[in-house]
Amino acid sequence: MTGPAMATTGGKKLSMSKQNELNSLIDSLIKHSFLKTTNLNEQFKQFQDMYAVLERIRKLESEFKLKTNNGKPRQANIEAFCRWAKENGCEFDGVKISEFSGFELGLEATKHFKEGELFVTVPKKLIFSVTADSKIPDIMKDIPVMVVQNLSNLMLALLLIVERFQPNSVWKPYLDVLPDRYSTVMYFSPAEMAELKGTSAFGPALSQCKNIARQYGFIKKFIQGKTALLKDNFTYDLYCWAASTVMTRQNRIPVDLRDESEETSGDASEASGPSPVLIPLWDMANHINGQITTGYDEQLQRVEGQTLKPFAKGEQIFIHYGNRNNEDFLVHNGFVFPENSNTDVTIQLGLNPGEEFFDQRKELLEKLNLPVAGDFTVNRGPEYISEDLLGFARVFNMTKDQLSHWTSQESDLIRTLRSIECNLDEELNEKVWKFLSIRLQLLMRMSGTGLDQDEALLANQGQKGTPKLGHIKNMLVQFRVTEKRILTDAVEFCKLQELSKK
Repeated sequence: MTGPAMATTGGKKLSMSKQNELNSLIDSLIKHSFLKTTNLNEQFKQFQDMYAVLERIRKLESEFKLKTNNGKPRQANIEAFCRWAKENGCEFDGVKISEFSGFELGLEATKHFKEGELFVTVPKKLIFSVTADSKIPDIMKDIPVMVVQNLSNLMLALLLIVERFQPNSVWKPYLDVLPDRYSTVMYFSPAEMAELKGTSAFGPALSQCKNIARQYGFIKKFIQGKTALLKDNFTYDLYCWAASTVMTRQNRIPVDLRDESEETSGDASEASGPSPVLIPLWDMANHINGQITTGYDEQLQRVEGQTLKPFAKGEQIFIHYGNRNNEDFLVHNGFVFPENSNTDVTIQLGLNPGEEFFDQRKELLEKLNLPVAGDFTVNRGPEYISEDLLGFARVFNMTKDQLSHWTSQESDLIRTLRSIECNLDEELNEKVWKFLSIRLQLLMRMSGTGLDQDEALLANQGQKGTPKLGHIKNMLVQFRVTEKRILTDAVEFCKLQELSKK
């Protein structure tokens, strides 16, 4: 499938004064996005400042009257989309798109499926990807390298915007069935973002919002005026929609999707390596625990999705998105999966460079291949404290003599400091488990609510006299609950370890 020839605009021009104001706001946004922060409080203040600028930008850009959809609900476009998919080679007998409570749209089985049975195929020509003739790679030559963290994702998002305003786009049926709004972090208000204080997702969510705002600012300032593909068709709301579509639905196909006639352009590594793509129909399936059962058949040149377990007629067909924790799902996919078997809690710990025994601790940590400061993991169980966290906590709590003793040991013995079975003296062992227990309890208190309070919010919402939380806040409280349950269990685990060694 070829790319667009010329994008059209559905909006209008701003007055000179409003255009000047918009340009000034873009400059202010970019300036804010490069201010350095030293802690989460400063990072949150930066988010609030940028949010205020973006709200004014959104108000000005709303005069363009550009939409992310065709003006109809997604549900009204399903029939046309399925017809388009079949006409272009998709196979999905026994499957239909349906609404499911708590999921919006998903895939429903209209017959019984066994485990490992093929339920959907999508041919190569229906895989949405950036190709040489889409002109997007040429556009990206004008954006500063320091702005782009993931070039291929950004290009795919821009292609979505271009195709949205292409009058005769072959992708129109697919675009019309996509959500017009997401629950990704870019849509969070400051009040909603504050719900994440004290959780592992707070920092990553703030960083994600800053990155997207920065990308928008640079694209608006340096690119959109230089190409007809984006001229007057690029707004912050549209970019949030496109970026969220890519973040929540992308996959990577380990084959070159370009036509043989296309010449390689741009960075060869970008062109030859797996790039993000969107896979219509298949991407309607929602997530569940399991294993990845989707692959690409190079001989048949199509994506094939197999069932990860039996599904009865009328049941929703789920797929497994990969072994990611709930922090990743929340920040990049806009949902929380409470039963996530891969979830964990990330905590930040670090040595004080001004501490008396910093150099000795650093030396021992280096022998353990551990950083002097960084992210460490609390697992769901049964051994809640990860090896990295346990090793760091032991080094952190050692006396001068203990540091000297362990630093002088052979490498194999030093590595046992990462193991729960390591033979430590009773005093250090008690100190380590008490340190971990207190650290985790303090972490739970940082959100300002207890586990019981959060669970009550979820259980009582909608009852008489209790307002509903709303979709985003409900998701954020659910995220806090999943983390606090892990941390609560981890605290009990630490206390048991402390007692068992006495």
